[in-house]
Amino acid sequence: MLRHLDFHCTDCDRIFEEFTDSAMTHIPCPQCSAPARRILSAVRIDRSAIALTAGASPESIAHFDRLHQQRKIIEEKTFKEHGDYGKAPGSD
Repeated sequence: MLRHLDFHCTDCDRIFEEFTDSAMTHIPCPQCSAPARRILSAVRIDRSAIALTAGASPESIAHFDRLHQQRKIIEEKTFKEHGDYGKAPGSD
């Protein structure tokens, strides 16, 4: 299965992401071609989904509101400049 995985090259100290087979543990570094080792990246928590559940924390709800307002501003700017809402109208 192909996934976005993080790798670290110890030769040039570069950290990069590659779309590759999840079984890969080493790949060539795109900068110096030395073998780069797969590293684990932090898990991302989707606070927007948490904000929509019963008993959501005030922090999660505030985070959702901020994201929603930011996206609304971007859509309104896109509509004003181009006459439409972009590739996915109304999507959050």
